[in-house]
Amino acid sequence: MGRRKSKGFQRVNEKLPSVLRQFGLKDKIMVYRAVAEWASIAGEGIARHSTALAVEDKTLVVAVDSPAWMTQLYYLKGELLEKISRHIGKGLINDARFVLKREPFNT
Repeated sequence: MGRRKSKGFQRVNEKLPSVLRQFGLKDKIMVYRAVAEWASIAGEGIARHSTALAVEDKTLVVAVDSPAWMTQLYYLKGELLEKISRHIGKGLINDARFVLKREPFNT
Protein backbone atom coordinates (compact mmCIF):
# COMPACT_ATOMS: atom_id res chain seq x y z
CA MET A 1 0.00 0.00 0.00
CA GLY A 2 1.53 3.34 -1.06
CA ARG A 3 1.65 6.49 1.04
CA ARG A 4 -0.61 9.32 -0.02
CA LYS A 5 0.45 12.92 0.34
CA SER A 6 -2.10 15.24 1.89
CA LYS A 7 -2.48 18.47 0.02
CA GLY A 8 -2.57 20.63 3.18
CA PHE A 9 0.62 19.36 4.77
CA GLN A 10 4.28 20.24 4.26
CA ARG A 11 7.36 18.44 5.42
CA VAL A 12 8.81 19.82 8.66
CA ASN A 13 12.22 20.43 7.07
CA GLU A 14 10.52 22.56 4.39
CA LYS A 15 8.42 24.64 6.79
CA LEU A 16 10.73 24.99 9.80
CA PRO A 17 13.05 27.73 8.43
CA SER A 18 10.12 30.08 7.72
CA VAL A 19 8.55 29.37 11.14
CA LEU A 20 11.86 30.10 12.89
CA ARG A 21 12.19 33.38 10.97
CA GLN A 22 8.59 34.29 11.77
CA PHE A 23 9.21 33.96 15.50
CA GLY A 24 12.67 35.53 15.40
CA LEU A 25 14.42 32.32 16.41
CA LYS A 26 16.57 31.57 13.36
CA ASP A 27 19.48 33.81 14.43
CA LYS A 28 19.34 32.50 18.01
CA ILE A 29 19.63 28.93 16.78
CA MET A 30 22.49 29.83 14.45
CA VAL A 31 24.32 31.58 17.32
CA TYR A 32 23.85 28.51 19.52
CA ARG A 33 25.60 26.47 16.81
CA ALA A 34 28.79 28.45 17.50
CA VAL A 35 28.73 27.10 21.07
CA ALA A 36 27.58 23.58 20.24
CA GLU A 37 29.97 23.14 17.30
CA TRP A 38 33.01 24.93 18.77
CA ALA A 39 35.30 21.92 18.29
CA SER A 40 34.63 21.70 14.57
CA ILE A 41 34.91 25.48 14.15
CA ALA A 42 38.10 26.00 16.14
CA GLY A 43 39.76 22.71 15.30
CA GLU A 44 40.79 19.77 17.43
CA GLY A 45 43.99 21.31 18.83
CA ILE A 46 42.31 24.46 20.08
CA ALA A 47 39.23 22.57 21.29
CA ARG A 48 41.41 20.41 23.56
CA HIS A 49 42.27 23.56 25.53
CA SER A 50 39.05 25.58 25.24
CA THR A 51 35.28 25.34 25.51
CA ALA A 52 32.70 27.74 24.13
CA LEU A 53 30.34 28.62 26.98
CA ALA A 54 27.78 31.12 25.73
CA VAL A 55 27.04 34.07 23.50
CA GLU A 56 26.41 37.42 25.20
CA ASP A 57 25.49 40.41 23.02
CA LYS A 58 27.06 38.92 19.88
CA THR A 59 30.23 38.03 21.83
CA LEU A 60 31.27 34.37 22.08
CA VAL A 61 32.55 33.53 25.57
CA VAL A 62 35.24 30.85 25.51
CA ALA A 63 36.82 29.23 28.58
CA VAL A 64 40.48 28.27 28.22
CA ASP A 65 42.56 26.02 30.43
CA SER A 66 45.62 28.25 30.94
CA PRO A 67 46.85 31.84 30.61
CA ALA A 68 49.12 30.70 27.77
CA TRP A 69 46.11 29.46 25.76
CA MET A 70 44.23 32.65 26.57
CA THR A 71 47.07 34.63 24.99
CA GLN A 72 47.27 32.28 22.01
CA LEU A 73 43.54 32.57 21.30
CA TYR A 74 43.68 36.33 21.72
CA TYR A 75 46.16 36.44 18.83
CA LEU A 76 44.00 34.03 16.80
CA LYS A 77 40.76 35.93 17.53
CA GLY A 78 40.42 37.42 14.03
CA GLU A 79 40.91 34.07 12.36
CA LEU A 80 38.47 32.38 14.76
CA LEU A 81 35.81 35.06 14.13
CA GLU A 82 36.20 34.53 10.38
CA LYS A 83 35.72 30.77 10.85
CA ILE A 84 32.64 31.38 12.99
CA SER A 85 31.17 33.69 10.34
CA ARG A 86 31.73 31.09 7.64
CA HIS A 87 30.17 28.41 9.83
CA ILE A 88 27.04 30.18 11.11
CA GLY A 89 26.70 33.33 9.01
CA LYS A 90 28.04 36.87 9.03
CA GLY A 91 27.08 39.40 11.67
CA LEU A 92 25.77 36.95 14.26
CA ILE A 93 28.93 36.96 16.39
CA ASN A 94 31.19 40.01 16.25
CA ASP A 95 33.65 39.38 19.07
CA ALA A 96 35.13 36.71 21.32
CA ARG A 97 36.05 36.94 25.00
CA PHE A 98 38.41 34.43 26.58
CA VAL A 99 38.18 33.53 30.26
CA LEU A 100 40.09 31.06 32.41
CA LYS A 101 38.26 27.84 33.26
CA ARG A 102 37.25 27.64 36.87
CA GLU A 103 38.34 24.44 38.50
CA PRO A 104 36.31 23.09 41.42
CA PHE A 105 37.90 23.51 44.82
CA ASN A 106 39.49 20.39 46.27
CA THR A 107 38.13 19.68 49.73
